[in-house]
Amino acid sequence: MRVEVRAADRLVAAESQAVLELAARAESADGSGPLSEQFRLSVDSGGPGVTHLLAYAAGLGLVGYAQARTGSGDDPLSAELVVSPEARRRGVGSALLSQLPGAVRVWSHAIGAAAGAADGFARARGLEPVRSLHVMGRSLVDGPPWPSATVPERYAVRHFEPGRDEDAWVAVNAAAFADHPEQGALTRRDLEQRMAQPWWDPEGLILVVEADDGDRIAAFHWTKVDPPEGDTGEVYAVGVAPDRQGEGLGRAVTVLGLDHLRSRGLHDVVLYVDEDNLAAVHTYTGLGFTDLEVHRQFARVPG
Repeated sequence: MRVEVRAADRLVAAESQAVLELAARAESADGSGPLSEQFRLSVDSGGPGVTHLLAYAAGLGLVGYAQARTGSGDDPLSAELVVSPEARRRGVGSALLSQLPGAVRVWSHAIGAAAGAADGFARARGLEPVRSLHVMGRSLVDGPPWPSATVPERYAVRHFEPGRDEDAWVAVNAAAFADHPEQGALTRRDLEQRMAQPWWDPEGLILVVEADDGDRIAAFHWTKVDPPEGDTGEVYAVGVAPDRQGEGLGRAVTVLGLDHLRSRGLHDVVLYVDEDNLAAVHTYTGLGFTDLEVHRQFARVPG
């Protein structure tokens, strides 16, 4: 099959719709979404450092899509790639991969049999796994209980207030995740994108602030319920300001978020955590979370 790949810095509405429809077909076939949230949001909005690759085949239209984006600081480019189920094993993935920079790191969010196929595809093209992202979960109604949240008296707890906390949150998030290629790169524009989503709920973004300075954020737990009418919540992001680490705020604010999700009547909660973030994995394991699945990032490793 002859495949033509076209690059673009931004997609028009019809192209965005076609990409999202392709991703939906792939998710239906594979049981997992091929595009993570930031990549999916960028299908519609583009943004600095984002490149779109669209693969077309005669008579079939759009058969594949890849997106590459810059990380924070000196982190390498990352990418995600999806091929329409009806066009697989016909050179589409290889055509897209060949147009990505050689140093790019490519995510696979596949699970089950699809994960094995993705691993085989990557390794056959000289890519090796370099990062693992664990999806962990637990019941909010059963299982081991979690402890009560203990917040030192010098702090107060409140919810995020739109119009007040945007810049302060972006700053503390960047500091807390300075070494994280995705979370640490979030800008105010990225935050506002999420605030425009149907699942956004300011009460779900819990802040620990200085008791004598309510605008100074020491830690936060951003919870998420997507879809909003669903019964599963997410530990979306937990961060602690670097100068407030070591005070137990990470565990405390995590528990505050779990309490919030349970108060909404939800049944389960999930989270995503890097395998090498041993402190976070230890905290979550201690709170009753167990592994559900693993997503992997592949890259060419100098040999």
